[in-house]
Amino acid sequence: MRSAGCRTCSAAASSSLPNGLNMPRDCPSCAPGTRWVSNIMTESGRVLDQRYKLLSPLGRGAQGTVWLGRDLRLDRSVAVKLATLHRHPGQSEPSEDLNRRVERFRKEAQAMARIRNRPHVAVIYDHGEDGDVLYSVMEYIDGRPLSDDTGQGRQLTLEQTVRWTRHICDGLADAHEAGVVHRDVKPGNIVIDTTGSAKVVDFGLARFIDASSSHGPGWGTVHYASPERLRDQSGNALSDLYSLGCVVYEMLTGWSPFGHIPDPYAVMWHHVNETPAPPGALRPGIPGTLDALVLRLLQKAPEDRPPDARAVARAVQQIEYVSDNAAGPHVDTRHVPEIQSLERFIERHSDGPRAMDSDVLDARARHARLTGESGDPRGAAALCQRLGKDCAHLLGPDHQRVFRAYREASRWKEESS
Repeated sequence: MRSAGCRTCSAAASSSLPNGLNMPRDCPSCAPGTRWVSNIMTESGRVLDQRYKLLSPLGRGAQGTVWLGRDLRLDRSVAVKLATLHRHPGQSEPSEDLNRRVERFRKEAQAMARIRNRPHVAVIYDHGEDGDVLYSVMEYIDGRPLSDDTGQGRQLTLEQTVRWTRHICDGLADAHEAGVVHRDVKPGNIVIDTTGSAKVVDFGLARFIDASSSHGPGWGTVHYASPERLRDQSGNALSDLYSLGCVVYEMLTGWSPFGHIPDPYAVMWHHVNETPAPPGALRPGIPGTLDALVLRLLQKAPEDRPPDARAVARAVQQIEYVSDNAAGPHVDTRHVPEIQSLERFIERHSDGPRAMDSDVLDARARHARLTGESGDPRGAAALCQRLGKDCAHLLGPDHQRVFRAYREASRWKEESS
């Protein structure tokens, strides 16, 4: 263990960090909340450049605040990102650091704007300045974050995992080929839209594949950060692939590789020094090729990972292809169109007044059956178990739907073993 110095005043920090990590932090006098004050003061209803009306905040990231907005000229919903630009209290002139942030924000918008008509990455429409506000305008995606479906032990079906992994790979590949590294790939930055497709969003920590770029601290979210980023080395596209491996691991097992560890600094140490258990050790029934792909994404040395996101997408496509005589755990995608249609229907009605209508319950039962027939009997058993529990709660424990759901759950459990 060793002491870490304050990134602002270089004073020794009071806490220690594990060996192998180089992570400057703030001392108490320079900690966030006392060191910085934001120069963005805005409110709902403000119109930027007489075109983009801010409606309501959607979230805040490391480099900006994102608002739901309205493009008054084209009459469409948009997401408007306002740059988080900071000054020291009492400072009248922009600092060198502030100027770098402004330039980085502009570069990000310009680089992302080069990506057009790609299905799995949020599109940048415009960027500009309005008085004290620097902003970029992005595609608004109607959907939910992947983090709503996974984590804290919640596992996805194999079909969902494979499908969304391929979508994420396609989105990252488009960004990387445009010269942008995401640097914060995590379930909260992946949106599942109303068609059942995954899109990569919020390139708020993005850096650019440019030898002139400065690479300071900022590791993204520690549960998904690569070892080289945690050593304060410059991240690149291969760092995003490590983070992708963490996301896929969580989709399969319900936890990120070291998500069971409560101390974030211990999590960092494990990312740098420890190899996680294979996903298949935590969830039997995962195809061996998928298990091996996740472990390759999680290699400590970047050069040991797949060469790029396109290569990962191709590997996932090989997992999706199944011959008629396939044996052992597999992912059969012949039912994917119907599964996606059922998912959309269930998503629309599962939390509303129609949640216990017979057509919704029938859709859930068929979704579970097709999940099992697609090569994921454990996923099917879990869906049937959940359906039985919901029916017992609202229809009574003796209802025939409860019996049928638990009978199917038992059948799929037996098949998985």
